[in-house]
Amino acid sequence: MLLAVSAFGCAGAQVTQQSTAAPISAGPPTAVFVYPFAASASDVSLNSGIFRVAYRNMSGEDQDAQQLQIAHQTAQNICVQVASNPSQKGITATCPQRGTPPTGNNVLILDGQFTDISEGNRLRGMVIGLGAGASKLDSVVQVVQKTDQGSTEVMDFSTSADSGYMPGAGITGPAGAAAGGAVAAASIGVNIAAGGVKSYTSSTGFLVDKTTDQIVELVTAYYNRQGWSS
Repeated sequence: MLLAVSAFGCAGAQVTQQSTAAPISAGPPTAVFVYPFAASASDVSLNSGIFRVAYRNMSGEDQDAQQLQIAHQTAQNICVQVASNPSQKGITATCPQRGTPPTGNNVLILDGQFTDISEGNRLRGMVIGLGAGASKLDSVVQVVQKTDQGSTEVMDFSTSADSGYMPGAGITGPAGAAAGGAVAAASIGVNIAAGGVKSYTSSTGFLVDKTTDQIVELVTAYYNRQGWSS
């Protein structure tokens, strides 16, 4: 039975359009495979033949090589961080390359794609301050259980992260930021207010952490509901 869940989240992050379904097998998966999210139509094709998931239309197909490189690095970072969480809890989790088939007779597969990844307007962010010209990272995520009896999608949701809610007093750009240099396109410095707030060296790092937190929270909650957690 599918269960639709309304939007929820916190400052800088939101999860929407969630649906869940009962697993095929009541037994806990022996492994979790987390794939780097697709950043282009060609990335989608790498996994579409492995297992059936409902990929949505890709946006930003006119992205240049630098943007695509940033998107792929962001996808890899999210993949590694999401996979490390269950590994810390004794659950075997890996981050294989897209196109690598999962192995095992009862595994959980987490895949997704970016629907919007943008770095915002740096000059506007520098002049006006936090929240203006913010970077954004939106994705859709599918979680599939694959067993000897077949495979089924057990979760489907969208995530959204916005660097406009990064902690700190303002945004300052590195040398060449106002001119839109290559370094500025990859990262921006953040002035962090004192008081133990986590220091982020780039808006991309903040978006990766927020997106990872959303994914881990939902997958962990699903594990708990099924009684899979140790």
